[in-house]
Amino acid sequence: MPLFNSSPSAEARPAWARALRRLATPRQLPRAAPLRCEEPATAAPPAESEPMSGPPGPKQEPPLQFEMFSKEWRQTAEQDNWDGFRIEAATQVTKHLQASHTLFLGTAMREQGYIYQFGPAFQTEGGRTMMVGRIGLDGGVNGRWIQKVGTGFELKASSQSHLKDPQRNMHDASVEYAGKDWTFGAKAAWQGALLAGGSFTQRIVPSLQLGGDLTCVMVQNTIMIGQVGARWSEGGHTFTTAVSRQPDMKSPSQAPLHEVKMQYHRRLNERLCLATEFKFSHPDKESGMSMAYEYAFRNSRVQGNVDTDGKVSCSVFDYQGMGFSGTIDYARGDYKFGVLLQVMPPDQGAPPQ
Repeated sequence: MPLFNSSPSAEARPAWARALRRLATPRQLPRAAPLRCEEPATAAPPAESEPMSGPPGPKQEPPLQFEMFSKEWRQTAEQDNWDGFRIEAATQVTKHLQASHTLFLGTAMREQGYIYQFGPAFQTEGGRTMMVGRIGLDGGVNGRWIQKVGTGFELKASSQSHLKDPQRNMHDASVEYAGKDWTFGAKAAWQGALLAGGSFTQRIVPSLQLGGDLTCVMVQNTIMIGQVGARWSEGGHTFTTAVSRQPDMKSPSQAPLHEVKMQYHRRLNERLCLATEFKFSHPDKESGMSMAYEYAFRNSRVQGNVDTDGKVSCSVFDYQGMGFSGTIDYARGDYKFGVLLQVMPPDQGAPPQ
């Protein structure tokens, strides 16, 4: 999966509007790597005088940032779709440094029909520091830095620059804090205009969390965009909802537009997940619904998505390095299919295949 989006930006919107769209859209979540518990657990001293207690209950998840409320829905519905032939190769330079190459052939994402990107990735032993960079033949240069400080703070910064298209330049930085039952975040970005925002969430009961965020766009007429939402999660059920207010970019007067989004995610078992989303906007009275699924085999993963706009997509990834992608837009008559080949270095210490 590419670390940075390589699709071209929409030229019809102003630069600050595209930056606002990127700022409001949370980043795609990475898949969690399998954990190895090789160290033996330390035996606890026997309790002689204390009465025996029952089995420990389920571990309570830490409070989430507001942009992560619908993480289960995004993990199931968001796919890495492409067209043409795609190959990814990585080289383990040192224990903490890795160099990656990505090549697209026969793709419609660029006029020349191909994309090549190269960049390093660095991560410390405990994962508290991460740095990723990438440069492409089309003139795009991207970089990202993440640093964890203490037990609750996390600092992030990223920069996206394009040597041939200055309108695609964007820079942002953020700070996040997670307490015992509340979180706080602040973010600033620049792409032709300054954008600043903040968020706050509070856990009310173990299964319910409330929150909201506010974003300010520093243009000639300052624009304010706000969201409030809730997240309920218990067992294999997760329900999230959010109400947002923002200017309507399609309207010449930029009248306020209100939108409601609701997502429901159900984990049926360890392998199968189902999810759905419904959204409605006022006053234009536009609505949409999406349904997604994810099934994890022993050595592969299958994802699919269908929505009321006439779009159907599916992706298949084999953990040995093969992948297939397909997207169909029946309303526009657009069909795209792709094949993926991954060449990754083996884990250090793993037996030879």
